[in-house]
Amino acid sequence: MLTLGKDYNYVINELDFPRVSALNAYHKQYPPAEVGIQRLCRILEAFMGIEDSHSFDDRESDDDDIMDDLMNFPQG
Repeated sequence: MLTLGKDYNYVINELDFPRVSALNAYHKQYPPAEVGIQRLCRILEAFMGIEDSHSFDDRESDDDDIMDDLMNFPQG
């Protein structure tokens, strides 16, 4: 589903196992562009020393900010 960009129902209804197997083999040899770009970004992040700075505490403070913003809008 992820490499095809299709939903679950399309994959179940339109593809059979030999086709899925062939697509997996093809994507292993020639990965989709999104996968290649994502890998390149991860390599560059590692090379430059950039780390993911999101932590659980950051998300809690973001949730509080969102709730404050939502309180500014009238309900209805």
